[in-house]
Amino acid sequence: MPYRLVLLIGVLVAGLFPASAAKPQDSKVLRVALAGTMERVITRSLGPAFETETGYTLDVTRQPSIALANRIVSGELKPDVYISSDADVMELVMGSANNDRARWYLPLLRSRTVIMHGTQSRFNKDIDAVREGRLQWYELMQRPGLVLKRPNPVVDSGGYRAIFVFDLAERHYKLPGLKQRVLGDDHNEAQYFDRTKVFPLIRDGSIDVFLTYITNPLVEGFPFLDLPEEVDQSNPSMQKWYETASYTNPRGQTFRGAPAAYAVTIPVAAADPMGAEAFVRLPLSDKGITMFERAGFHRFDEFRVVGDPAAVPESIRRLVNR
Repeated sequence: MPYRLVLLIGVLVAGLFPASAAKPQDSKVLRVALAGTMERVITRSLGPAFETETGYTLDVTRQPSIALANRIVSGELKPDVYISSDADVMELVMGSANNDRARWYLPLLRSRTVIMHGTQSRFNKDIDAVREGRLQWYELMQRPGLVLKRPNPVVDSGGYRAIFVFDLAERHYKLPGLKQRVLGDDHNEAQYFDRTKVFPLIRDGSIDVFLTYITNPLVEGFPFLDLPEEVDQSNPSMQKWYETASYTNPRGQTFRGAPAAYAVTIPVAAADPMGAEAFVRLPLSDKGITMFERAGFHRFDEFRVVGDPAAVPESIRRLVNR
């Protein structure tokens, strides 16, 4: 074959298969471990914005907050960013007793507990009566035959928050035994929910109510009943009152009542601390907070770092202290 013909064929082949197609560009991956109620706003809003701005791809591990914390402490899970649905859960990854997996955390967004319900419940008249102020919410919860679900408190902060609702209500309304009548034992597995099963069952009326963070009904499109701030754990000024409730799980981990707040940290073992720092800056920005507010989260009037402030990256400290 003549040399010129070989050269021409080579040029044509090179045009059809450029070097960039033969060797894909390396993409940056940031590993984010987060609570389930945070997943949709991250994967649909904050995550795509972050990926567009930075070129990163997010590798998201979604699981209940306590389960994630225990995996991080054991060394099984090593995310670049960890977002917990309850700031108190962050204490599980702090300090020498927990292998010093994190040195600081930042309460990021406020939340609260509500009563989510479907539209096909047999108790719709009672639900409407609560909404209109003709029936107390705790009377609805005691209706014979009402099917109530709540998260598993052993692995999910929303689970012990649900327990706190009735612990606080029992004392606030002076109704001894209310918690036991409604929930039975703290670890009443018949009331635990499976995310893949519960939402369809709420839609068809097989489950009447679900105690959960406000973000679930907003994200999933379900109606809900608000709870008084004395029990919904939303009001920072009621810190001392909320602290009167507590729960200890079978692992011996104790959680005390507090205003509900999501929190974020960059674990010590983060493989990409610079990428993690860039990611954490986004929810601290007005743009990021607006995305969260649209999903039912509430901003803090001011941010406060817990732990070692010197361990917080400078760019994050500037946003916290602005």
